[in-house]
Amino acid sequence: MGLFDRWRRKKDREVTIRLQEPEKVLISNSEIDTENTHVQSENVDSLVREYESLIARREELQIERNELTERLDRGEIDNDEFREQLMLRIQEAAMVSENLRITSSKLTSLGYRGVLH
Repeated sequence: MGLFDRWRRKKDREVTIRLQEPEKVLISNSEIDTENTHVQSENVDSLVREYESLIARREELQIERNELTERLDRGEIDNDEFREQLMLRIQEAAMVSENLRITSSKLTSLGYRGVLH
């Protein structure tokens, strides 16, 4: 027998396979649409609140950075403390900026057009 003579060696090895159909859940399209709309509206509201709080925090960090620079200019803090505080503010600003970018992209993907920054 050759390599390609498998058909000669084949015996009755056919196995019967029973396929089960998945259970059907009957939900009307209007119920799905209202549920999705309700969830999206709650999601959009929470994302808008988060977006506004991130923008407020970004502005606060800019003010804190300016105050920190003024304190250094007046000699109230030394260079090492200034660098330490400035690095903390920069790291927090980077996290706020990244979260702001993520939140605005989520809002845009949900169709919210209020984000233009």
